[in-house]
Amino acid sequence: MNKLTLIAIIVVAIVVAVAIAIAVPMLYKQRATLVQCPGKDNTMFIVYYSIPPNETIFKYLSTSISNVIASNTSGAINITFSICSVRYGDLGENLRADLSNRTVFPIIGIYTSKNIAEAVIARQLFNSYGNYYIVKENLTRGIYAYLAYYGLSVLKEPRAFVEILRPPKLFANETPIIGSPNAKYYLVIYEDMHCPYCAKFYAESLPVIENLTRNGTFAIALKNFIIHEEVLPMHRNITAMYLATQNSTAVLEVMKDVYRLINNGVEPSSDDVASIIKNITGYSKFNVDMNVVDRIIEDDFREGQNYGIFGTPGLIIWSREYNRGVVIVGYASAEEILNIARSYMS
Repeated sequence: MNKLTLIAIIVVAIVVAVAIAIAVPMLYKQRATLVQCPGKDNTMFIVYYSIPPNETIFKYLSTSISNVIASNTSGAINITFSICSVRYGDLGENLRADLSNRTVFPIIGIYTSKNIAEAVIARQLFNSYGNYYIVKENLTRGIYAYLAYYGLSVLKEPRAFVEILRPPKLFANETPIIGSPNAKYYLVIYEDMHCPYCAKFYAESLPVIENLTRNGTFAIALKNFIIHEEVLPMHRNITAMYLATQNSTAVLEVMKDVYRLINNGVEPSSDDVASIIKNITGYSKFNVDMNVVDRIIEDDFREGQNYGIFGTPGLIIWSREYNRGVVIVGYASAEEILNIARSYMS
């Protein structure tokens, strides 16, 4: 990331923080006014896929972006944006084609006849298509993560973080998958062995989803997302175990035992994990290429980041039928997961 891009992110973050401080008490008292969308001059539009956006959040976000542009041009470009939302499938063919390579929805866009590209910071924030300006995808994820940190959802579905259109990589020889590969939904879990919310999820929510693997409704895929550096040796050990044994059920049982320790107030050590692995598999060492192990762990982490995941557990509900998914960051109940699957992917 270059210095100018970093400055742009910091400026947006500061302005968004100010807007949030003003907006939070009013979020559920006001509704943004919708206009014909997109194409009306000086409009900020939110392109969503199947879950409508929380328009009030974007109302304050539009003010933040307007202030950033005005500040960067010493007030020469001062725009008040109207807000609207539009489903991706309802866009014009050309604009839909321009956005077809995006992974994360909703997408933030601006339509204006003013040349906001004259502002240096605008060129850092947006890709331009004539009078359309689309916030760059890496910045979109950063903005959403910042909002989520304050507990503000960009989508009307409160437990959904974003929607995604590219499936996680699920190579059966590298990723433990429990259940049928032809399951209707996949629940992909990005986890860290010292994560207390992962432990809570395993204890309270996972049993319901695991039961649904038996009838082909769900399959569960386990991925690495290391937040605490001290867990790296543990993740390396269990990843090596899977590469050597190809036993997905054993991996799930190891993770259950690890999280039971956390739920009992014990922070598991590398020795604890090694002991659990030996008790379940009968082996303490595995003859695998550790370079491959490290590559898998790194790939999992980068993949999660590309979906906007910034904490654990990171959860993706992926519909094989509709070829799209919903990301949840943090603990979610089984009821919330099933509600999202039924409401938006069936």
